[in-house]
Formats: sequence, structure tokens, C-alpha cells
Amino acid sequence: MTAPLIAFRQVSKVYGRGEATIHALDKIDLTIAQGEFVSIMGPSGSGKSTAMNIIGGLDIPSSGEYIFQGIPTSGFSREQLTLLRRHMLGFVFQGFNLLARTSAVENVELPLVYRGIDHTERRRRAMAALQQVGLAGREGHTTQELSGGQQQRVAIARAIVTDPAVLLADEPTGNLDTKTSIEIMDLITRLNRENGITVIMVTHEEDIAGYARRLLRFVDGHLVSDETHASEAAHVV
Repeated sequence: MTAPLIAFRQVSKVYGRGEATIHALDKIDLTIAQGEFVSIMGPSGSGKSTAMNIIGGLDIPSSGEYIFQGIPTSGFSREQLTLLRRHMLGFVFQGFNLLARTSAVENVELPLVYRGIDHTERRRRAMAALQQVGLAGREGHTTQELSGGQQQRVAIARAIVTDPAVLLADEPTGNLDTKTSIEIMDLITRLNRENGITVIMVTHEEDIAGYARRLLRFVDGHLVSDETHASEAAHVV
């Protein structure tokens, strides 16, 4: 039987000490298979962002085990966690996190620079990624010359240019209007369905969460529900 792509085994995360102790996660058991599209919801302080940070190798459990592709990560060094992020994960944030006064194609090339890919190959891959997200012809535009939706498309291109196993999206439509949000979610859904990228997305919006086929709800550090349903994104083209 194939091991899940991601597994939490009794994962807890504790911050602070004494009366200031905060149990951000409390003995979470969770598995996510390759190719799934999972939304994570919960009120502020529920643990959803902590769970996402652990999956992304940005934080480590206080106890329990985070397992990626069948490999326990508890013994990973900081350098190994960096390699996990660099080679297996792509990140999309609410605030885009693009370099100002830098062209779209240069922003997308950045993860490949860290990998030591030569300029010609970097440019080829970045151009292909921008075409994939619908920005062919905008490669030379700086972030200041792009709309919010176009900037998020650049951020998605940057996240997928390394062919990651997992796309981690933290409130990817939080700064976008309704029409643009639908366009971005259609794009993320296509990447999941057509490219097989596993998508894990944190959102506060029920309609955005409805694009996923699985919804995890966190409350006070506990995983309180795990629902699987048909995606509502029937308008995806």
C-alpha cells in the first residue's frame, strides 16, 4: 500500500511556558494523498496556520511526527528542511511576495537561481510557467505594471516553476476582488486536475474552500472535522 504524501502522527505544537503556554496544535492525526486538493479553515488561533507552517517546513512539531513521502522529518536539520522546501514545495501567499521593480520572468526565475540552474534553462522554464498561468506577453512587465490578479499569477508561476509535489496556498485570494478570485481559483484547480499537483490551501472564505474536494476544520488546536465532497468549481474551463 502506497504511503500518503503527507502524514501527521499525534503532532502537537506548543508555544511559551507556564501561564503563557499556547497549545497551537494538540495531537493531530492527518494524512493527505498525492493529487488531493485540500482546504483548511478555522477561526484565528485555531491552529490552521501552524499546521500549514509545519507542512511547509517553516516550523517543527513540539511532539509527534511529520512524515513526508514516507520519511519522518523529525531528524531533519535546518539545511534538510530548506532542501525540502526548495525541491518539493511551492508557496503562494496572500501578499504575493514579489520583488518590486523586477520583471515577471525574473521573479519566476528566482527559485531556479537557488537551485543553480543556468540562465538559459531558467529563462526557458520561467517563460513556460508564465504561459501556463496565462501571462504570455507580460514577461517583461514589472510587478508595478501588473494588476493584483496578474501579480498573483506571477506568484503561482514562481511556485510551480520547480515542478513541486505540493502547492501551499495561504489565503491566495485574500487581496483580490470576486471576479479575480474566481480566475485565480480556476487556475489553481486546473493545476491540481491537469498537472496532478497536490494543493493545500488555507482560507477564511467558504466559497473559496468549496473549490477543494476535501475540507479540514481546526478549532482551538484540534482537527474537528474532515469532510470530502464534490468540488463546486463547475465553472472551471
